[in-house]
Amino acid sequence: MSKQNNSEKKKENPFLKGWNDFVSGIKDGFENFQKTLETQTQNNVEDLDKSKNKVDNFFNNMGENFNNQIKKWTNNIQKIQIENQEQWDAQTQQIQTEMEKWQDQTRKDWKDGLKSWNRGLIKGAYTFLIVMVPVIIVLVLVIWVITQFLNLVPG
Repeated sequence: MSKQNNSEKKKENPFLKGWNDFVSGIKDGFENFQKTLETQTQNNVEDLDKSKNKVDNFFNNMGENFNNQIKKWTNNIQKIQIENQEQWDAQTQQIQTEMEKWQDQTRKDWKDGLKSWNRGLIKGAYTFLIVMVPVIIVLVLVIWVITQFLNLVPG
């Protein structure tokens, strides 16, 4: 039995056992670290892919939103331009119509004023003749009577 105990002692050498435990602990720790690192790397790659997809979606959505906003602005500008053109045409037409009315009214007023002026002038001339002819006749008679009375006329 002593040989058996001796061989068991050799087998159970504490230094060897400690070394083997140390090496297996390091090996298990390294394997655990490696698995953790692989898992973390895999998770990071998955998170990176998710983040990349989110960033791509964000920029795609931003691009679509930007393009949609540009289209809205373009449509609004075109609509405003059309409305402004329609308003411009309507105002131009209105101004042209008012100008034509004003010209027609001015011509009518000019003709009416000229007719009134001519009537007033003719009426004034007739009034002058009607008033002045009797005055002239009376004046001529008065002068004739005075000359007759004073005998200034030879004859």
